[in-house]
Amino acid sequence: MIGCSSSGLIADTHEIENEAGFCVTLYHLPDTHARAIHLPLESFESANRPKALRAALGATPEAVNAWILLAAPESIGNDAWLPDWDQATGQRTTVGGFASSEPDTPESSLFLNGDVLPDGAVALGLEGAVTIEPLISHGCRPVGSTWTITQAEHNIIHQIGNRPILEVLRDTLEGLSAEEQTQARGNIFIGLVLDEYKSSFDTGDFLVRNLTAIDPKSGAVAIATPLRIGQNLQFQIRDAQTAAIDFEQQLSAKAAALDGRSIYGACLCDCIGRGTALYGVPDHDVRTIHETFPGLPIAGLFCNGEFGPNNHRTRLHGYAASLGLFVKRC
Repeated sequence: MIGCSSSGLIADTHEIENEAGFCVTLYHLPDTHARAIHLPLESFESANRPKALRAALGATPEAVNAWILLAAPESIGNDAWLPDWDQATGQRTTVGGFASSEPDTPESSLFLNGDVLPDGAVALGLEGAVTIEPLISHGCRPVGSTWTITQAEHNIIHQIGNRPILEVLRDTLEGLSAEEQTQARGNIFIGLVLDEYKSSFDTGDFLVRNLTAIDPKSGAVAIATPLRIGQNLQFQIRDAQTAAIDFEQQLSAKAAALDGRSIYGACLCDCIGRGTALYGVPDHDVRTIHETFPGLPIAGLFCNGEFGPNNHRTRLHGYAASLGLFVKRC
C-alpha cells in the first residue's frame, strides 16, 4: 500500500474537495506482482542520484512495467531529479504527483504499508501481466506569441526577445479581448515549450509553471523550474473550456488506442487548481472519465504538481490531470 496526504480525494464518481476523510482502493490485477518502495531523501540528495535511486528501487527495476510515484514537495519539490528517475527506472511509464495538504497544515505526509513518512517519495511498481496506460490532460491554453528567453539566471527570467519579460507580458495582456483580460486576472502562467522543433504550439505543448515571484523594478519573473537562454516560452491562461475539451479528446483517443484491452481500474492525480476552482461545478473530471469508460473504478487525489510522460520522459506538469489506467499488457 502506498498513499499520501491531499487537500482533496477522488473516489469513483466523486471529487471530495471540502471534507476530511480518506480513500482506500483495492485493485485486483491478475498475474501481477506489486512492489511498494520508499525512496528516502538521501536518494535524491546523492552525488550520484541515478545510482542511489536505482539502489532504492531494488535489484531489477527493469522487471517493472510501470510506476505510480507520490512525492513530498517540502523535500524534493522541483523537477530536477526526474531525468535521474527515468534513468534509474529505464524510462518506464510513471504517473503520480506531489502530495498536498490543507493551507493551515505545514507539511504533507507519505504512507507506505504501516508507516507514515515525512519526506522523499513512495512508489508502486507493477510486474507481470498488468501495466499502466498514462493520459495527461492540460488546463491552460497559450495566448500571445512565442518568445525566446534571451536573459535568464537559474529560475529567474529577465528578458525574452531582448525585452524585459514584464513589459512583454503587459503588451500581451493589452492585446487580449476584454473577456480574456478578465479571465487572465490571477490566472496567467508561463508555458515552457516541450518540443523546440515544432513550428507552432497548442494546448499540451508546454510545461506550465506558476509565476512564483515578480520584481517590478527590474522587470524580472521567477518560476519554479531552472531555465536556459534560447528556451522558448508562451504565456498561458487557465481555461475551463479548453481543459474540458482537451480531457474529452485525450480520453477518446486513449479508448481507441486500447481497442478493447481489459481495464482493471484507474488512478487519477488531479491538480489542486482543477475541480470546482476551474470548472465551477464538482466532479467534472471523474464524470468525464465515466462518459468514456462507464463503470470504471477510479481512485485518486488532488496534487500539488502532477507526474506523467511526454516525449518518452517523465515530466512535472501543472494544472493537469494525470490518469493511470491499469490495463492488460499487449
